[in-house]
Amino acid sequence: MRFIVFISLLLPIGSASAQSTSIHGTVLDKKTHEPIAGASIEVLNSEKHSLRKQSSKVSGEFNMSIQFGEFFRMSALGYRDTIIEYQNDFFPYIFYLTQQPLRGEDVIVTAQRHTTAVQDVPISVSVVRNEEITERSPEAADHILRYIPGVSVTESQINIRGSSGYARSVGSRVLFLLDGMPFLSGDNGDIKFDALPIMNIDRIEVVKGAGSALYGSNALGGVINVITRKPEDYFHGRLSAAIGAYDNVKYSEWKVPGLQSRFAFLEGGATGSVGETGILGSMSFKRNEGYRLGDDSYKSSGFAKLTTPLSSHDRFEASVLLANENHGGFLYWKDLNHALLPADSLGAVNGRIHSFKGNILASLESILSEHFVLSSKASALFTNFTTDASVPGSTAGPHSSAANYSLDVQSNTDIADSLFLTSGLVGQYQSVSSDLYQLHHGITYGGFAQAEYKLSPLILTLGLRGDAVNYDDSGTIGSISPKFGATLNLTSDLTFRTSIGGGFRSPTIGEKYIDQTFSGFHVVPNPTLIPEKSYSAELGGSYRSEHFFLDGAIFYSSFDHLIEAQFITQRGVAVIQFNNLTAADLFGHEEVIEIYPLTSEDLLFRLGYTYVFPRDRTTKQILNFRPRHLFQSRVETNIGHLNLSSDFRYISRYESVDPILIQQVPNGDQLTDAYIWDARIAYKLKWFNEMPITLSLQVQNLLNYYYVEIVGNLAPIRNFSFRVETNF
Repeated sequence: MRFIVFISLLLPIGSASAQSTSIHGTVLDKKTHEPIAGASIEVLNSEKHSLRKQSSKVSGEFNMSIQFGEFFRMSALGYRDTIIEYQNDFFPYIFYLTQQPLRGEDVIVTAQRHTTAVQDVPISVSVVRNEEITERSPEAADHILRYIPGVSVTESQINIRGSSGYARSVGSRVLFLLDGMPFLSGDNGDIKFDALPIMNIDRIEVVKGAGSALYGSNALGGVINVITRKPEDYFHGRLSAAIGAYDNVKYSEWKVPGLQSRFAFLEGGATGSVGETGILGSMSFKRNEGYRLGDDSYKSSGFAKLTTPLSSHDRFEASVLLANENHGGFLYWKDLNHALLPADSLGAVNGRIHSFKGNILASLESILSEHFVLSSKASALFTNFTTDASVPGSTAGPHSSAANYSLDVQSNTDIADSLFLTSGLVGQYQSVSSDLYQLHHGITYGGFAQAEYKLSPLILTLGLRGDAVNYDDSGTIGSISPKFGATLNLTSDLTFRTSIGGGFRSPTIGEKYIDQTFSGFHVVPNPTLIPEKSYSAELGGSYRSEHFFLDGAIFYSSFDHLIEAQFITQRGVAVIQFNNLTAADLFGHEEVIEIYPLTSEDLLFRLGYTYVFPRDRTTKQILNFRPRHLFQSRVETNIGHLNLSSDFRYISRYESVDPILIQQVPNGDQLTDAYIWDARIAYKLKWFNEMPITLSLQVQNLLNYYYVEIVGNLAPIRNFSFRVETNF
């Protein structure tokens, strides 16, 4: 990304003089035209020595005095400094800052709800950039998250540092955002990974640890924010296509006659601008025959975004996302000797599931003064699924329609040069109509405030949020979430941080009101469920240089009223119900090392290790579905037109799993450590009319290692894919 700095100069007419002139300017982002707060504006004398210095306000504006023969120096974190000589004959003046980031020096927005340098954030964060997302050629975004230190994924549920287990895709203890707004379904509270526009993801920001002081419910374990790309100024597009197939399995009894096990996808998109209005759009089509019977899928999605200035101080943005999926009903294997056959083959093949996801998001950013910016966002996520009858002519399977409406109003104010205040009001309304959960709705509303005080080299953060939750006509449940953090930048290379914060998660409508029979077990509602609570603390630090980046942290979390499914007896019959069962302690440490031995950045080594000890406070047992050890590594190099990359993951065996699943699934106790190695080779060239094209071959699970992520579900076996991508 490059920044543009637009400076409106109010200059006197006439000859140059030594008299100082007061300059009023504004620092803006070139892509978004949004204000850049905290950019450094420095006046230099003729010998390039500093005379005075100022930071741009929250609106991006500044006022400085300068005279003929002196220079402006403009700089922003992660960009090459630019110096221009002051003249009295230009008005206005436009110049660009070229990106030149130091390693480990990302700029993020999720951790503090405004643009902040990573080294100024008092909590652990990770960032995955667009280039790395594109290289992995993922079918869905959950594949990308598996390579982030401290993050594991069980089916579609995210686990950050042991905060989450697996609850059959019901509920998430990690708040998932799309462009800063909640992206969790209104019924199950689950994440719809297949709907995310992979081609148009600019970056993924992961905040580890309790984040409810700023974000409210679901942020017990952290926050993940998928940030989509901004429209570009000039028209261009991208087209990507891939074909692939799964390998044969080792064991003859596992083979499924007639299963082709092929997959393919096609994605295309374009961006450009008409006047000051930027437009971006993309579409994708994916077909996967699967490596298991009854696990094939057809997916299609479309994404569009528009940005336009309504005035010199107001910026409007809107996006729409639509996705459809038709997939088989594979739940778990028949048994270990038939690991690629579903327990109910007929139901998996004929009882197909059809789902729709639609998301609309609109935002308006207004600069009300040079010290005050107001941002308003509204979004609506619609989800629907239906299930075909297992036997033609019989009763159709479960269905559910849900809507999740969200509203967020936020202000950013620099009260003084050293004091920055973020505050806001939020609201959320969920509505569900389903044969699983019946007719229900939920309302959440709250407010938050956070102050950051900069007393160089120390930055102190203090925040507080209050939320109220109401289901149907029941009583209101309140929650208060505090936050404290401190960052100490001892040198430009060495930073220490510490934080403590509270979090909570309201039970989903699915957890409270589900009333359905699965595989012979009746799951009954529990309207008395109350929110989960947590407190998290962290102490960490980082060191960065031109060729080296190291980050480490020790962390602790305390959980109360965790919601788990259990067997209970009703009228003499054993049934399953969600209850506030568990109080738990969790502690561990995490280390990340990145090495860039070459100045050209053509060689990268990355290692990440996370150790977690998640223990039930009452029973002293290890919590379900929490791996104690996570290790991720990546090696990447560029040799001429060739790009080579290798990723390796180690996930330790679950020491404890849900006993209900063990009873339900044949050979459900078959668990093992996981060793997953992926490799990719890509060749870049130019073809017709000098258009760039990239050809790549990728192998996932190169070792063809057999393991399970959830009970009775063999994880993807070795597969090969060939991909062609071009820009036009």
